Amino acid sequence: MLDIDTLLNKEQLFDGHYRLLRTLSTDGATADVWLALDVNTIDNLSSYEDSPDTIDESSGMTVAIKIYRPKNALDIEGEQRFRDEFKVAFNCHHANLLQPTSFNIYKGVPYLVLPYCEAGSSEQFIGKELSEEKIWKFILDVSSGLDRLHSNHPQIIHQDIKPANILIDDSGDFTITDFGISTKKTIGQENLFEDENSGTMAYMAPERFSSEPTPIPESDIWAFGATLCEILTGSVPFGENGGQSQLEGVPMVSLSHLPTSIRKLIRACLQKAPQKRPSASAIAKAARAKHFPIKKKHPFLIALLFILLLTAAGSFYYLMRPKPVDPVYQPTKEELFEKALIQLNHHDSKTAHNGLRIMDSLSRCEYIPAMYEVAYTYGWFTDSLSWHRKEVLQIEMDEFRLPKSIKDKTKAKDLFDGILELNDTTYAEINSKAAYRLAIYYGDRRITKNGVYDDHIQEVNNYLDISEQWATLSNDKELLHNIAITRNNIEKQQQNSQAEIETANIHQ
Repeated sequence: MLDIDTLLNKEQLFDGHYRLLRTLSTDGATADVWLALDVNTIDNLSSYEDSPDTIDESSGMTVAIKIYRPKNALDIEGEQRFRDEFKVAFNCHHANLLQPTSFNIYKGVPYLVLPYCEAGSSEQFIGKELSEEKIWKFILDVSSGLDRLHSNHPQIIHQDIKPANILIDDSGDFTITDFGISTKKTIGQENLFEDENSGTMAYMAPERFSSEPTPIPESDIWAFGATLCEILTGSVPFGENGGQSQLEGVPMVSLSHLPTSIRKLIRACLQKAPQKRPSASAIAKAARAKHFPIKKKHPFLIALLFILLLTAAGSFYYLMRPKPVDPVYQPTKEELFEKALIQLNHHDSKTAHNGLRIMDSLSRCEYIPAMYEVAYTYGWFTDSLSWHRKEVLQIEMDEFRLPKSIKDKTKAKDLFDGILELNDTTYAEINSKAAYRLAIYYGDRRITKNGVYDDHIQEVNNYLDISEQWATLSNDKELLHNIAITRNNIEKQQQNSQAEIETANIHQ
């Protein structure tokens, strides 16, 4: 059996020709990664043999060696399966996949040899400001690598996509590592190393928390969305419990400062239902176009065909036209909105539901006033009109007369976020109110159940800044006054929290 402690002795070669220099990673569940010098590639091998401690390490080729810990020693059947899996990974060629170059089983312990990426992993970019060009390159490189894995035969599911497993090669390209070996494939056999397949919880999709999870490509897409979110915001989307927290209704971190297409892509990847997530191939196409969702091709030809069909239909109608009749009047969005607003505020439940139905329809057409009224109906407002609507529509409220259902809160939050995404200067006043309500959402413990301000201070300040910009543009003095009061409350809250901490330290 291999004694790992002997590897620290520089005169001891691993498997006869690797001199282990230092550990690169010990975070894996089943293996450690070492930086090693392949002594067979040293320029003056005889000099090394005479004095191994004085050899210039740059005179030979350095590699990364992933050595599985002795507890994972294999029997004869296990050794054969390890060889079979190495063949699958070795034959999965792609510029954005870091392939193992060789493998062996030394003293019963398997190991892999991989190229050494001196530039490190994408962890170094977490929370740093990146150009949109760099972001799209990251998206293209990683999605292209995933597309190659998911289209392989047999299919390979990575199951542990995260910043640490996306390295930067000598060409500056992003490349996926740690795939293939340990049976990350849907081929119906048991795993060689069960712990290696468990993944990292913060990047695990909701379906992976079921009693009998099945490896599927969509889980890798969720993990990719979580990885992209962490790199661009500094935080994983749902906290350290990943998809488990998403199932419990924990809100996603704010993406409001990101470009619209990238924001939409992250949200699409993090959809709770796997079938609603885009494929790796679709993401790669969007990355090449630098737009998500991908724009339809040949709009000119489609428009031309439509015009030709319309002309032909017009000619046919002219020839076969019936006697002229008075046209049916079609109300405008503004007229429908005014009618729905009157009905929504009615005391009769049936009338109010009909008004809400019209508002919902206008909201889906991205008519901003209707989007706000629907959010106002479901949201965390404490005025009498919002309470009246909830009572008539039978929307359940808690003891604070705030919406009780997480579903209702999420619907209101998504509508407010949608208003801000549209960024329509025509509705500056509505935009300012939507951003202010989102600041209240993250700052009020009665709504989030997560404490006041301290837990979501970044989101609160971000939305207050956005609200202030729109309120200034619309000259909404009342809202500007409320924003100032809210900022003052935040400052007092932080001072009180700091005082409590200092008092606790004194008593300790």
